[in-house]
Amino acid sequence: MKRTAFRVMILAAAAVAAVTTASAQSMRAEIPFAFQAVGVHMPAGSYWVTLDKSGSGAILRLYNPDGRKSILTMPRVSHSPAKPEPANPVLSFAVTDGRYVLSSLKNDESTVYSFNGGKAGPGTQMATIALGTDRAERRLAVLLR
Repeated sequence: MKRTAFRVMILAAAAVAAVTTASAQSMRAEIPFAFQAVGVHMPAGSYWVTLDKSGSGAILRLYNPDGRKSILTMPRVSHSPAKPEPANPVLSFAVTDGRYVLSSLKNDESTVYSFNGGKAGPGTQMATIALGTDRAERRLAVLLR
C-alpha cells in the first residue's frame, strides 16, 4: 500500500513538472551593455531569458551563465492582443544619460510584459535586443528610436 501511494505521488509530481515545463519559454540574448533590471545591476553578456506563464501570472528569469548572476521578477502584462499573432521576441531598455534600464519583454505571441523602473521620460531613447531560441537563431539588433 505504501509503495502504491509513493508511486502515485511521484507520478503526480512528474505531471505537475511536465505542465510547468511546457508553459515556460526559454530564449537567448546577447546584451552588449550593462543594465539595471528591477533595481539590480547586471553586466553585459550572454543571457538566458526564461518566461514561465504557469500559475496566476508570469515569472521572468534573466540568467547570465558567465557571471552566474540571475534575477527573478513578476512582470505585469501591459499589452495582450485579443488574438495572439506570431512575433519576434525582444527585450526593450529605456536609455537615459547612458544608463540602460530593463523596460519590457515582448514574447513570440506579441504579449508585452512591463517591468518597474524602465519608464520613458523626456530625452529617453529605447534600445531593443532580439531574442533567439538557440545558438543557431541568436540575433543581436540594437535599435535606437
